[in-house]
Amino acid sequence: MPILKSFLKDGEAESYQNVVVTFVPGRKAVMTIYESDDGDEEASGGGGEESWVEREQIVLSDYKTKEEMHALMVEKGFQLKSPEEIEAIQNHYKDEAEAKRIKAEERREEIRIQKDEMKRQREEERMREEEEAAAVDEGGDDSSSSDDSEDDEADSGAKDEL
Repeated sequence: MPILKSFLKDGEAESYQNVVVTFVPGRKAVMTIYESDDGDEEASGGGGEESWVEREQIVLSDYKTKEEMHALMVEKGFQLKSPEEIEAIQNHYKDEAEAKRIKAEERREEIRIQKDEMKRQREEERMREEEEAAAVDEGGDDSSSSDDSEDDEADSGAKDEL
């Protein structure tokens, strides 16, 4: 299947005249051959796509090599575009693949930065909680001694009244 996907997505199929590839992820690869309703084999001539009628469907997963796929294209009457057109198609797909690679790399970097920021925030929160817990522990010792002194004062006041 990777060979078929490469044939379709890397522009090899579109190196033939009057071929348009519509890649639908998750669907079986089917080549649909159209002709114009006036019987002309070249469906691109005449009144446009609305005048095309389906002539044949071929399941491309039945073809195991690129050589078989190229032979199929020739057998069905498709002719290669000029070398300049083919080069332009290949350059387009290379540029597109490079742009996708760069975008994916940028996205991975964004995710890494987000993870680092979340980690930093969790660490700050943990440190803040530790500081608060330490302050409560320290303050707890002081507050218990001040409570004791207040109790002592209250007791001495009660004795004075007697």
